Amino acid sequence: MHKYVEVVQGKIEQMITTQEEKLKIAAQKIADSVIKGGILHVFGSGHSHMIAEEVFYRAGGAIFVNPILDTGFMLHDGAVKSTKMERLSGYAEAVLERVDAQEQDIFIAISNSGRNILPIEATEYMKEKGLYTISITSLKHSQSVTSRHPSGKRLFELTDLTFDNFGEPGDAALELSSGAKYGPTSSATGIILMQTLISMTIEELDRRGEDPAIIRSANLDGSDAINAKLIEKYKQRIPLLR
Repeated sequence: MHKYVEVVQGKIEQMITTQEEKLKIAAQKIADSVIKGGILHVFGSGHSHMIAEEVFYRAGGAIFVNPILDTGFMLHDGAVKSTKMERLSGYAEAVLERVDAQEQDIFIAISNSGRNILPIEATEYMKEKGLYTISITSLKHSQSVTSRHPSGKRLFELTDLTFDNFGEPGDAALELSSGAKYGPTSSATGIILMQTLISMTIEELDRRGEDPAIIRSANLDGSDAINAKLIEKYKQRIPLLR
């Protein structure tokens, strides 16, 4: 086994087994929200946006996920620009004021370092709206750095529930003999954590006798009609479904 695979597998096992109770709590909260007509808003900048996109409109996944994707903090519109936008005060509000955030919804913010202004202000905005907030971050990294926000708070200090992705400071988990670090893990672990949470939410809804609203692959016969009904139900609250 390659050492990168070994270290990622180790982090995934540690991440899931040590946070099983938190996963149960989060799945129950999201299920409660969905039953009330709520939406799961998922937000991440830089590479973290891929975790939000991963669970949106995914075959075998849930329809009730709203990924908050803005070109300003996504890499395809400029990598250096996205880093600068993460540190810009006021940008979170400019993005989120277009989101239909309601009190019964859930908000998940993903940031490996948890120190930048964008995810912190996004979380503060959603908390003011009355949403239950969840974060995915590296506690080891976040606790080793200062916040870039004027409050001095880091992301894990703001959300109602925090998941640790067990990433290393700087994200790179392997080291060369020269001391150079490589092998980032936050995307791999973050995706596993999010898919675990979505799967547990689907199972929780099913246990309660509710329709989990699962999207079928567009490449299976008969799926278009099934998906069309789900899209019709949620497209007013999830703009990217339109």
